[in-house]
Amino acid sequence: MSGLERWWQQMRARVHALTGPRIMPAHLSAPEASTRWRAIRALHQRPQPALLAPLLARLPHEDALNREAVVDVLVSWGPDMVLAPARQALHQQPSIHQATSLLNLLAQLPAAENRAVITPWLDADNLHLRAAAFRALAALGHDADVPQLAAALKTEQPAVQRGILAGLCAPAGETVLQALSPHADPILQQLAIQARARITAAMEPERNSKRKKDSND
Repeated sequence: MSGLERWWQQMRARVHALTGPRIMPAHLSAPEASTRWRAIRALHQRPQPALLAPLLARLPHEDALNREAVVDVLVSWGPDMVLAPARQALHQQPSIHQATSLLNLLAQLPAAENRAVITPWLDADNLHLRAAAFRALAALGHDADVPQLAAALKTEQPAVQRGILAGLCAPAGETVLQALSPHADPILQQLAIQARARITAAMEPERNSKRKKDSND
């Protein structure tokens, strides 16, 4: 092999490392779950609009690990590309697994327009589906939702309680955290710590504005 050929192979390897393989729809429906997982993960932060519909279509048929990978990839593509198709998919009688994944996606890309497709799932019979819906609702960050979230936190099962605290970020949610039992399970306590940090961050612009106003007065 000549020096020029070796240089060319090295350059091709570097380009491949930077851009990754070109994923086709057939890769997403490969027989082996591990092959599909690698294909899905290769799309992280590499939006391919033509693969959006195939990814959403895979959700009812994948195992939990691959569904989580699909959600992670779609979150990395951003709200402008994925939210409208995700909301549309929630309108089309999705399976339990698909609806749960779509609600988890909405929880990570909160937008006011999500509310209309979230609320019908708050009364779902399936525990994990209900938990995903409450997490997506809590992630909207609206104080008006806090009474409903607080009531569910008192009456719902642990999975739903964890979902609520995993998404909670509304400033009024601080009252929910103060009412949390000191004997709550360790996971719930840890989620409450994370929720308190999100609420503090959400309230910081208002506090800065007030400090600025006070200093001007």
